[in-house]
Amino acid sequence: MGPDHVVGAMVIDGSGRDPGNLGLTIQSGRITRLGASSAHGERLDTEGLTMTPGLIDAHAHLGLSSPIQPHFSFQISAAEIAAGIFATVGATLDAGFTTVRDTGGIDGGVVTAIANGKVRGPSVLSCGPVQCQIGGHGYYGAAWEPTELWSSHHIPGLCALSMMAGNADELRHNVREAFRRGASFPKLCVTGGVVGGHDRLTDTQFAVEEIAVAVQEAAAQNTYVTVHAHKNEGIRDARP
Repeated sequence: MGPDHVVGAMVIDGSGRDPGNLGLTIQSGRITRLGASSAHGERLDTEGLTMTPGLIDAHAHLGLSSPIQPHFSFQISAAEIAAGIFATVGATLDAGFTTVRDTGGIDGGVVTAIANGKVRGPSVLSCGPVQCQIGGHGYYGAAWEPTELWSSHHIPGLCALSMMAGNADELRHNVREAFRRGASFPKLCVTGGVVGGHDRLTDTQFAVEEIAVAVQEAAAQNTYVTVHAHKNEGIRDARP
């Protein structure tokens, strides 16, 4: 298939320079040239439109495309949960986002399915399951439910909201498990949250030595730790 030459659009190239009518060439779905070209190929007139590089969303929860409480209490079928996730990733791409950093909710199979072209969606960097303290932010099981049953609410390869840890050794295990399942970076919940299941926004969670374990494991993988943190104490504790 020959190249397509796009002309007439106002182009924002991401370099910081002023937008301009530059023209560009597309070959096999990729921009191969910025600027006017006289080579053969189809000419596409896009006068009046604006073209930009793909947008990046640095904080998304693709796996939470269904309401959280029904999602993790067996009130919604796996088929409907999957349909919601895949509809969301397609809509995200259609909205112009070509890269998304998922900060909790999806499991590694979703990232792989998109990367392999089986599902339309942006490139996804994912933390996998969020790292949480027992009963902390990210836990939505019933109060009477044993903590060890929480993972049964997950759908392997599709969605896994969080892993619970009671001490530094358990957290280290969970972070390594998240990396094994394809995480690009770990995420910790170090305070309560607005939509917490059993915690308050003002709660400070994870001890400093526990946070340090996650930082060590991330460094070993040449990556970083991101955190969910509210209020001054939580933000200060989350600093490496």
